[in-house]
Amino acid sequence: MEQLTNLVVSESELEHIARILGRLNTDTGATHTILLDKSGQVISAQGDPSERDLVALGALLAGAFSSSRQVAEILGERDFRSILQQGVNESILTNLIGDHWLLVVIFEKQTHVGLVKILARKASEELERVLDRVRQGNAQARQQVVDVRFRSEVEDTIDLLFKD
Repeated sequence: MEQLTNLVVSESELEHIARILGRLNTDTGATHTILLDKSGQVISAQGDPSERDLVALGALLAGAFSSSRQVAEILGERDFRSILQQGVNESILTNLIGDHWLLVVIFEKQTHVGLVKILARKASEELERVLDRVRQGNAQARQQVVDVRFRSEVEDTIDLLFKD
């Protein structure tokens, strides 16, 4: 079973992510662009939020992507990095970013699929750089918390040893 992680994204990095998603949304004419973690948690989204239940959609898309990974394994593939679901009126492209996140682009039938794939790949690369920076910052922050706790415990122990 995959370990779920907690990711704390700063306001500036969240704005950077929103700009990338917004640009992808505009350039592709998508109705929605969504960044999810692999559990389906929405990190950021562009598009009309009242139009769809993004929380439910995110969970379902993450589940579908997880299922596709099992299919890939059965076929002897490492994984599938991208899934295209084509409907009559709308389609959904889901790209794996790194090994932890999903980029979802929901677009209408008149939008050229090739354009969406190319621009989503470019956005995925940019988002991966941002998210890696965020992960590194989170790891450093956790380490600082551990260092502070350890230092505090050592000081308390020393105080107890040399107590008058």
